[in-house]
Amino acid sequence: MNENHMKTKAERFFWKVTGYPVLIILAFVLLIFGIASQMPKMKIDTSIEAYIPPGHHSLLNRDKVRDIFGLTDPIVVAVSSHAKDGVFTADLLNVVSELTENIQGVEGVDPDQVTSLATENNITGTEDGMIVEPFLEERLNGQQEADQVRRAVMQFPLYVGNLVSEDGSTTLIVAELLDKNKYGPQAYNDIKAIVDKVTETRLSSMGNQASIHVAGEGGVVAHLAEYIDKDAQKMGPMAFLLIVLVLITAYRTFRGLYLSVIVILGAVIGAMGLMAASGVPMYQVSNVIPVILIAISVADAIHILGQYYENLAANPDLPRRDLVVQTMGEMWRPVTLTSITDVFGFLAMGFTSSVPPLRMVGIFSSIGVIMALLISLFMVPAILVLLKPKMSKAFRLASTHNSVDPDFFGRIMSRLGGMVLKKPKVVVSLAALMIIAGGIGIPFLTVDEASIENFNTNTAIYKADRLINAKMNGANSFDIMVEASETDGLLDPDRLRKIEALQKYLEQQPQVGGTTSIVDLLKQMNKSLNENNPGAYTLPNDTDLTAQYFLLYSASGDPSDFEQYIDYDYRLANVSINLKDGHYSKAKPVIEAVDQYIENEFNDRTIKANIAGWMNVFYYWVGSVGYGHFAGVILALILVWAISALGFKSSVAGLLAVTPVFTAIFVFYAVMGFTGITLNTATSMFAAIAIGVAVDFAVHLIDRMIFAVKEQKKSLDQALEELFPSTGRALLFNVAAVSLGFGSNMISSIPPFITFGALITTCVATSFLGSVTLLPALIKVFKPKFLTKHIEGEMTDEQREDLLNRMEIPR
Repeated sequence: MNENHMKTKAERFFWKVTGYPVLIILAFVLLIFGIASQMPKMKIDTSIEAYIPPGHHSLLNRDKVRDIFGLTDPIVVAVSSHAKDGVFTADLLNVVSELTENIQGVEGVDPDQVTSLATENNITGTEDGMIVEPFLEERLNGQQEADQVRRAVMQFPLYVGNLVSEDGSTTLIVAELLDKNKYGPQAYNDIKAIVDKVTETRLSSMGNQASIHVAGEGGVVAHLAEYIDKDAQKMGPMAFLLIVLVLITAYRTFRGLYLSVIVILGAVIGAMGLMAASGVPMYQVSNVIPVILIAISVADAIHILGQYYENLAANPDLPRRDLVVQTMGEMWRPVTLTSITDVFGFLAMGFTSSVPPLRMVGIFSSIGVIMALLISLFMVPAILVLLKPKMSKAFRLASTHNSVDPDFFGRIMSRLGGMVLKKPKVVVSLAALMIIAGGIGIPFLTVDEASIENFNTNTAIYKADRLINAKMNGANSFDIMVEASETDGLLDPDRLRKIEALQKYLEQQPQVGGTTSIVDLLKQMNKSLNENNPGAYTLPNDTDLTAQYFLLYSASGDPSDFEQYIDYDYRLANVSINLKDGHYSKAKPVIEAVDQYIENEFNDRTIKANIAGWMNVFYYWVGSVGYGHFAGVILALILVWAISALGFKSSVAGLLAVTPVFTAIFVFYAVMGFTGITLNTATSMFAAIAIGVAVDFAVHLIDRMIFAVKEQKKSLDQALEELFPSTGRALLFNVAAVSLGFGSNMISSIPPFITFGALITTCVATSFLGSVTLLPALIKVFKPKFLTKHIEGEMTDEQREDLLNRMEIPR
């Protein structure tokens, strides 16, 4: 056979492609190795900043607070004891002093921004004026000295709840980092090593009464960097191994295995190598990219090789080049169409999400899919044409007619088809009920996330967070930066009282454990200069007296003690707010209420305030997840419908293509809504990915139906019957590969990714079931014109009954 005997343009194109196999293979090998050489440039970024668009006002406000007041996302060490005196024993307070000194020496820790009982000063008054002296000036000897420290601390409201728990059982050491992203992981590990050593050498003699825990956002960043590395080492290989097992089962040939592996490696290397070359780092969510591509890229190979072995079994004497050209002529359209729907599904997620890491997942997953498509359309046929055809044991020529006898898996699909085609209206009705259930469940679907939920409940950092939230004012915080219109503006009592009123309003909000500001220090100074009378814990009543208090403090204390509360010009001040719960759902009402209070009750022409800090950034980040998710889903459905409609030249065909995955997503919205599974950064990806991936099943089925009725001149019932043991079998292995590939997310170290893996796996599997049941049922019931217009005559009732009976009988 030669090019002139090719029936279609596609066959003539692939005849030319297979004419230069060595050149094509060499070009792709060089391309893959060239891209792979860029992968060592890959960096890891677990920072919070990565999830907010650069220049966002929440980032600008947070950075301004950091620059002025030196506040970052700290590493927090909690020392706790359930003994009678709590942490107020000589031994434990000495441990606090030792830990503080050692932590101040850790590289990356700002030694001037380590806060503990060993660094903070008490303010008291005498006949001579104000005395500023450390709570822990030197090593303590005996319980009497420890009791004196307790009395001093507990009479200083600023520190109760913030530095020491109300019951005296817990105290904190807060270490601000010079650069969280640069030093965070190593600083955390160094501090953890210090804590472990002190625990072993100093606390062992105290039995089980005392413990030390390490937490804080700095610790979260360190742990996530470690988890990303661990996940990259296990999730990708696990997905690869599971898919290899699927391929071995599907083809039972070494050729079917290594050709599929070439497609997988090319897709993953193409995406990750170009990601590294473009300077885009690995984010927390980026670990799903290799898993996505391993699961998706193998689908092209499964369908091409399945058709190749089926054609070979049906025509064993066909020359190898003719065999490859015939296979590619039949499979190029569904393979191309499914890849394009995958690409646009990912791009829909990328372009609708305001979260940069999710955009990168969408963009580089698309690049990987394109790479897989190119390898499947050019490199795979080039390799096949060089190889001597070899039968697969999974495909055998039937003895009675010129077709392939279905194997065990083909017979399973044939039985399923028989049941569907006997009761098509029942299948359609069940699908309608599922969509209704999904519609009922959607209102119960919520957006929520907490950074601590990235860790299992039995991890040390999770337990530390729970302890701090239970005993202290809270492990999560945000800030309010107050700005007066002129220098010394915050010495004015009226403006200070506005800050005090703001704090009181904040402390009335749910989940707010406490607040701190320069107001608390001034009230303590006022009390100390009024014979330590608790009733004098109020603000000074005039500007000069406020200025005098600061002057008196500097006489015996260090003016830099105020730098995290107020600037040297007394124009800018910071109010710090601690939350008992770091979930978005808990922080959202607080931040929104405070934002409204500031707008309506606080800001005027002489003073204004802006919300800043980590929880404010988190609020905007997670708040955008829900909008981006639903916008991505809607856009993906529209794009996939449009592409399918164009590909099949029928809007009805496009609608049929998206119906199974649309039904599956609605089912899972209902499951999520009724079971309390929330949308978060990880789980929000499942629907857009599922649309792009799961629509592949329907596209392949519709394409084979069109091919059967248009090219092979078969009746609708004949086409439906033959759909299940052949295309249905390929889709069965396709869904097995995709589900097991995505299922590898369930061995992630990060709980939200475990949930994501479970959601995407079951959603894809449900879409597959919908495609092989609902789609044929819809075709059977409604007989769409884009199919029936190619059919010259329908079967008789006797022929139809005979077909249905044969589909239920194992061959």
